[in-house]
Amino acid sequence: MSDEGAGFLKRQGATGTEFVALDCISATLGVTAAWLGHDPSVLGEHWGYHRRLDAVESEWPVERIGIHRRTPEEILSEWYGLTTAHVHHPDSRRAEEYIRAHLSAGRPVIAWVDTFHVPHSSFHGQQHHSHRVVIHPVNGDGGRTGGGTGGARGTRGGGGDEKDGAFRIVDRYQGSLFDGFMDSDTLFTAMSSDALGEARRGDPDWRNRTAVVTAASPLESGEAGEAGDAGETAREKREERQRDRFRAAVAGTAHFAAGADLAAACADELRAAPEAFASLSPVGTIEVSAWFGELASQRALNARFLRAAAETCALPPLVDRAADAEALSRRWEMTRNYFFLRFRKGPDAVRRIADLITETVTLEKEWNARVRGDVLI
Repeated sequence: MSDEGAGFLKRQGATGTEFVALDCISATLGVTAAWLGHDPSVLGEHWGYHRRLDAVESEWPVERIGIHRRTPEEILSEWYGLTTAHVHHPDSRRAEEYIRAHLSAGRPVIAWVDTFHVPHSSFHGQQHHSHRVVIHPVNGDGGRTGGGTGGARGTRGGGGDEKDGAFRIVDRYQGSLFDGFMDSDTLFTAMSSDALGEARRGDPDWRNRTAVVTAASPLESGEAGEAGDAGETAREKREERQRDRFRAAVAGTAHFAAGADLAAACADELRAAPEAFASLSPVGTIEVSAWFGELASQRALNARFLRAAAETCALPPLVDRAADAEALSRRWEMTRNYFFLRFRKGPDAVRRIADLITETVTLEKEWNARVRGDVLI
């Protein structure tokens, strides 16, 4: 970890074990970025809506718009030069060989698992659901040798314990926080589950899939030219670049309102014909619930990013905007819960969901305008 990264992580309290997210994609990539010495707060540097360009079958209008402007992998690449390699292994044996090789080299591995087979998940033995976890090298965080909720009897290099070759699993998804050990049979059963081949609409086959994030070389990250600079001058240049990037990212929210109108239009469509939307297939229910969940997660990440920007750019008002983002996250989570529990109650419930969307989007526009005002002062 560079001195710059270490200081930034310390200021933001963004270590891998402290970082949590409301979605497993951000959780796994955030933990891995922190492990590599980078602040995962940057995963919240974007917010907004956009019309989906891929032709995905939909039942509710919200499915036709997207949340993320860029993927977490793209953000980590732009901010830190990190590269994410995704591999679809032909079978469990090849997946295990690949994972053990990377763990032996001291690199964490992100793996896709079916929560039905994951002991620490609330869905264990009850529901099939695609999820992501980080498989950590043992002692990969400064000498830690186990404990957590999973416990350990003794560890060896390569990510297992001496008795049964269990893997250390770090799960920082807020719904299933866990840092402990999972035996290899359980892990590879969860990774090869047939249910992972039947995921959300438009998703690929997630069976036996992994992702490994690696740091760029100094030359690739643009830092090599600083080697000859005086230490103080180089540090000042890095800090100045960091401030500029934060300011640019926050100021770049100027087009948020236009995108938010897409969400408002979805609410209008629901409100205009609530009878047509009073039923959903099981897959449709998962899709719509996930849409609300992704918004809740992104606003929580936005809050973390705004707190980092407030400190980096010396803009105290952004702390208040971070609190606003957290409140918006709670509203989206509340709407998700209402949808999941009530939408089958009929047209009145659909109208209420439409009203909740409209109310929250209106609050988001006001929040976004305040964010821009705080940066432009």
